[in-house]
Amino acid sequence: MVSMRIHRRITALALTLLLGACGRSAPEATAPAAPAAAPAAKAPAIVIGPRVVSTVPAATLNLVLMGAADNLVGVSKYDKIYLPPDKQDLPVVGDYQDLNYEQLVKLKPNVLVMQQDETRIEPRLKRFVADQHIELINMHFENVADIWKSVAALGKAVDRERDAARAIEKAQRDLAEVTAKYQHAPHPKVLYLVSPKLMLISGGHTFIDEMITAAGAVNVGAKAGNGFIETSRETIVKLAPEVLMIGALDETEEIVNDPRLTTWADLPVPAARSKRIFLVTDGNSLMASVDIGKNVRSLAELIHRGETPDASAADPAGGSPESKMIPPATLSRVPAAPRSDAPPAEPGADRRDVPPSADRGGNP
Repeated sequence: MVSMRIHRRITALALTLLLGACGRSAPEATAPAAPAAAPAAKAPAIVIGPRVVSTVPAATLNLVLMGAADNLVGVSKYDKIYLPPDKQDLPVVGDYQDLNYEQLVKLKPNVLVMQQDETRIEPRLKRFVADQHIELINMHFENVADIWKSVAALGKAVDRERDAARAIEKAQRDLAEVTAKYQHAPHPKVLYLVSPKLMLISGGHTFIDEMITAAGAVNVGAKAGNGFIETSRETIVKLAPEVLMIGALDETEEIVNDPRLTTWADLPVPAARSKRIFLVTDGNSLMASVDIGKNVRSLAELIHRGETPDASAADPAGGSPESKMIPPATLSRVPAAPRSDAPPAEPGADRRDVPPSADRGGNP
């Protein structure tokens, strides 16, 4: 059975990446249960500085990473997994589609962070933020550059512009180091199957597309088009990836002869023949956050796993490159931010549960 924790994780990533990349809002989710009476009745937390309510997982994570978790006074139902332990009891204000306005009034925020196409922002929300004198920050995560813009905007909103600038500089430096490391390495053709259940791949002009490029590879999914694309096994065969990455966010790590890879191992593609089909299990790996450098580094290590130091060098033992492949492994599960010790989680069963993030980043 798919756990609720994984369901929330993948939904959060989808909100971070897919909607941002496609420029549309997510399909309507099942209406959430009414907020519990106790949390709604709590007095607003004492916060020094701007009070922020975030309904965007990537924004919540970036605030935590830049040291501004104390400015948060409320989050969406998808954000709690990105909060440090001492913030797990923050009030929930619903989500970007179904805000609890009564809760918002009680929390008295100065800033409301959301992610939605400008044309889809409800007039009621526009009137509400104007009447309550709340600054509305609308995030967009279509590419890596949007991370820098969003973090700078968040830093300004919470009076932490220097902290935001330092976080951005470090992230850009980390990303540049990874890109330089693999600049002269072989650039394998990679296909990222974001959702095995929906057969959704990352095409060109997406957050994932840029991550693959930065990791020293070629996103062969771009040949199928731009954005996140529904595909088929036949199309995967035509794209002939040399590395096939399967999204399994927050699932258990890959093991030798992992049954989750069985259905892909018999595909007549180079990745199957060379045993370079991998599960990506790190739940934060696609988030559009200032941890982008670390995430791309882990992605690159996975993509280039099994390559010989010099692809053109002869094998002294006389074996083929395939015989020298390193056993399967997964993208390291290193959390990008402190979070609770809730049990591991799951991939989604419908489009709401599919990642883009990302990262991701944001509304994917």
